[in-house]
Amino acid sequence: MTDRHDPFQQALSQWLDAHADEPSGVSVVDLAGKRCVIKRRVNTITYRLVYLLRFVRSWTLSWVCWLAFRERPSARVLLKNELDDEAQRLVLLRQAGWRVPEILRHTPGVLVLEYVGQDLPYLIRIDTPAGRLEWMRRVALDLASFHRAGFVHGGAQLRNLMFQNDQITRIDFEENIGQAMSRPLGQAYDVYQMLSSMAGLRGHEFDGPERQLLCQQLLEVYLTANPDPEIKARLRQFGAAFDLVVKHAGFILKKLKWRDVQGFLHVSQTLRTCCGYD
Repeated sequence: MTDRHDPFQQALSQWLDAHADEPSGVSVVDLAGKRCVIKRRVNTITYRLVYLLRFVRSWTLSWVCWLAFRERPSARVLLKNELDDEAQRLVLLRQAGWRVPEILRHTPGVLVLEYVGQDLPYLIRIDTPAGRLEWMRRVALDLASFHRAGFVHGGAQLRNLMFQNDQITRIDFEENIGQAMSRPLGQAYDVYQMLSSMAGLRGHEFDGPERQLLCQQLLEVYLTANPDPEIKARLRQFGAAFDLVVKHAGFILKKLKWRDVQGFLHVSQTLRTCCGYD
């Protein structure tokens, strides 16, 4: 039960009342000496348009999975990504002993979470090359441990890892990948998200060769810590699909300097090298 007489809860109620007419969003605020993250979903025309885009995205992902992996997740299950769904996943993970944010308040359309530290991409950018390799090791070991326990994040990008008090905490569990896909495919998708987010990370602190090295460190450490043959088989399927694109469009892609394009090439090379079909 929420203690409405608690100074933080009183300040939170005042903040929510003051921002009740604002559109959906995520805010990091300090209330009564406590920092928190406030996620709000307001049922407006804009939100309904966003929901429509999510439906198209889920439907597309469902068919892409069928074409590439002969596994078609339900678009309806993928769409179970409301704040209520995220709250349920956070409760389950905390009960299982995983480091995820504590829920400070949950009401229809509102999810208030504890602040759990600095985002990892910032810490990676400001570190040394040797320090960045160590970050990759820690990130890969954390995901491997999470997967060995049978869980799927669904949002395993580096931006969804926070660091505080020498601990990594996972955030953003809106995506319902874990229930929509088989465990091996869902976990392989987590690995892909981890690699892709590193390969395309914003910042000029490291060049292409270092990005490639960091991606390889991620995947090598992960596969050593979690040598699940089913996940590796799915990653090979990812790699084969990427290789097909590179085979037919690689000459053009290599000339494009866009970060996301170069990141795609880094991920493709990493999968080819680390998954045993180079």
